[in-house]
Amino acid sequence: MKELSREELLMQVDSLNRLNKELLHTIQESEHLEYGWTGNLGQWFWDCTTNEVEFNSLKTEAIGYREEDLPEKVPYQFFTDKIHPEDKEEVMRTMKEHMLNDIPMWEVKYRIQAKDGSWRVYQDRGRVTERDKNGAPLFIKGIVFDVTKEEQEREQLTVKNKNLVTQIKVDTLTNLHTRSSIIVELAKCANKAKEKNYPLSVIFINIDKYSKYEEEFGLLLSEEILKTTGQLIQSVVQERYVAGRYRESVFLILLENALKDEAYKIAETVRRTVLETFFVIPNQVSVSGGITVYDPSETISEMVQKVSEKLEVAKKNGGNQIIL
Repeated sequence: MKELSREELLMQVDSLNRLNKELLHTIQESEHLEYGWTGNLGQWFWDCTTNEVEFNSLKTEAIGYREEDLPEKVPYQFFTDKIHPEDKEEVMRTMKEHMLNDIPMWEVKYRIQAKDGSWRVYQDRGRVTERDKNGAPLFIKGIVFDVTKEEQEREQLTVKNKNLVTQIKVDTLTNLHTRSSIIVELAKCANKAKEKNYPLSVIFINIDKYSKYEEEFGLLLSEEILKTTGQLIQSVVQERYVAGRYRESVFLILLENALKDEAYKIAETVRRTVLETFFVIPNQVSVSGGITVYDPSETISEMVQKVSEKLEVAKKNGGNQIIL
């Protein structure tokens, strides 16, 4: 065994004194603080002068390391080297800010790689408890939690919420906006048009004789007509304008900053595209449409009523036409 110099012995004594002092303080502190949170892996202590970390074995067992897998003296790099590359920069930055006294403590969440290659999620908090006369950290203590399960549950909830939002906003049959969503979009567009003083054109498109198709060909085939029509409308408006299924066979198209001429061109393109498309039924499918431009002095209900009346005129005239 190598004989230690006096300076090395003094350094070890100082290190042990610091550790003992912190352990005593922690025991006293634990009587007042509640650390019994789910996933608690215990406290850890880092002596910056020797770069040795003392910790609860739960911290390493959670990532698959047993005592025999660890070096005799565990440096803090044993843990930081296992942090996910995408998380490491933020973790080290936060730790550095605290060690420079820029923030009172650090608290970070990061992915850490287990021995088997999988990833756990740790939430770590720590603070410097002792500094030298120049302010450099001598001793740091912290506590770590395994929040992997909570993060997995949060991600699952996020996906579920995203799916719910999609269900609320996207009509599953046509992939256009749902009725509630397109009405919200209509209100938004009307408010923006009023505030920014630009035109807003509104188109109603209806599938001619749709109720007859339902009676003659049944639900499945008639829904295919709706689905195809929705796809054709989306192909015409693309990303420039917003379209939704307003009610059963009626579609609403919103054209921000567009006058009647542009709206008529869009509506006519939809009408011709539908007419030229082969559907799942032997009949030729056509659509009718009505167009109006939003007047800021009118309510949204009045605007919808106005464009609905134009659509009714197109239908009464035999369909397959657009009324301005």
